[in-house]
Amino acid sequence: MNVITIPAKPQKGNNAAKVEVKKLRVAAYCRVSTDNEEQATSYEAQIAHYREFISSNPDWVLVDVYADDGISATSTKNREEFNRMIEDCKQGKIDMIFTKSISRFARNTVDCLNYIRELKAMNIPVFFEKESINTMDAKGEVMLTIMASLAQQESESLSQNVKLGLQYGFQQGKVMVNARLFLGYDKDAEGNLVINPEQAEIVKRIFREYLEGASCKKIGRGLERDGILTVRGSSRWHDSTIRKILENEKYMGDVLLQKTYTVDFLRKKRVVNNGVMPQYYIEGHHEPIIPKELFLKVQEEIARRGSERDCLGKKRGFSSNHCFSQMVYCAECGEQYRRIHWNNRGKKSIVWRCTTRLHDKEKCRARTVSETLLQEAFLDAVNEMLGDSQVYLKRLKENLETAIHLTNPDSAEALAARMAALQQELIDRTSRRENYDDLAEEILRLREVQAQTVMDAATKAEHKKRIRELRAFIRSQPHGITEFDETLVKHLVERVTVFGDYLVFRFRSGVEVVVEK
Repeated sequence: MNVITIPAKPQKGNNAAKVEVKKLRVAAYCRVSTDNEEQATSYEAQIAHYREFISSNPDWVLVDVYADDGISATSTKNREEFNRMIEDCKQGKIDMIFTKSISRFARNTVDCLNYIRELKAMNIPVFFEKESINTMDAKGEVMLTIMASLAQQESESLSQNVKLGLQYGFQQGKVMVNARLFLGYDKDAEGNLVINPEQAEIVKRIFREYLEGASCKKIGRGLERDGILTVRGSSRWHDSTIRKILENEKYMGDVLLQKTYTVDFLRKKRVVNNGVMPQYYIEGHHEPIIPKELFLKVQEEIARRGSERDCLGKKRGFSSNHCFSQMVYCAECGEQYRRIHWNNRGKKSIVWRCTTRLHDKEKCRARTVSETLLQEAFLDAVNEMLGDSQVYLKRLKENLETAIHLTNPDSAEALAARMAALQQELIDRTSRRENYDDLAEEILRLREVQAQTVMDAATKAEHKKRIRELRAFIRSQPHGITEFDETLVKHLVERVTVFGDYLVFRFRSGVEVVVEK
């Protein structure tokens, strides 16, 4: 074996290779989690510290101090500066990162370790000053895992403390409402809800039109047509927005607390509270826009529309496009009539047909009624009342007297007293850490009874109102009416039942008129 040595070339003069030492590009990350004045001072101090610390080292060059102000660290999702720093690392702009502590970097163990490992893969160490950890050390990741887990526990403990604080506030009746996005209300200097008159009129319009038979979609299209903006300033009114307004108990002056709760403190995920967590209901918390009786009547109407089923058992879509919609019923099978455009041997017309017969002619042979006949029958029914006014006025008087004497066995006062006693017992048992399941069930039952009592009272009041309105209408009409009026149908008629050779009009006052057609 022959080994040949190749000698180094001799160097002449001062032409020795110059070795340039590359300066490390160093960045810092700092964060405070709240916006109060004390934390703001800490935030500014951290930035100043890192600028001076990095700039004072001649072997380093400051890339930037990335700083998130007043943002929680339980997730990196909303930390813009943190995400910008990671992106700069990926683009090769940073060689090393300094940060105060693990809890400033992240309180989520998974996020923390994932980012540390991602940075290590790019050969970028992170120095945690408080814990004296260099992520590139052999023992760095073991120590980091332990410290990050402790930081996560601290965050979970803090989240639990906040949750308990909120629940204690709920028990004391303390309410937090974002009035900035709450149509109809503003907040005064003391943080109390006060009515915004202009917006309140929009809320009243929504409730009124819904009770008059309009669908959520139709109400929304009307608001758009009139150029009325949502509370967010949008010109588009979604059906779901109208529905939420109609179901919001705050419009009758009450507040239900803890409708949702957090199931994952790291992701801030909230879900609807279906009885998993306790809820707190405060009556008469602020001035209502909608009277309680009217609000509960709307809830009853929402439930009624939602429970409608067709002959096949499928949920029936609500329609408010015509004055007779959802009002005409078949005497044979009990199903609703539907308005359809009919083309019979080249002759076009609008008719009403039983839904069952539309699906299966063998199951129901109810007759088809033309819309013109339906309109004429309504005029006949009204004119019969006007022509025999004394008979119908006497009947209305009897109906009114019956309605006045209707009583509810559960008085509102007795229910309120019982509820107050149960609430006090619930508080006492909670303080003694005793089981209160039986109390919770009884309170929920009594709340349903209370709501039903109020609705019954509202229904009774509405019934009396309709009777008086029909009496006033009969007395105000010296002669019969000759022109069909859709508004009059919506205002007076509750139901039309189609028989073989006659129709029965049931008015909202309880009076029925038979019309042979």
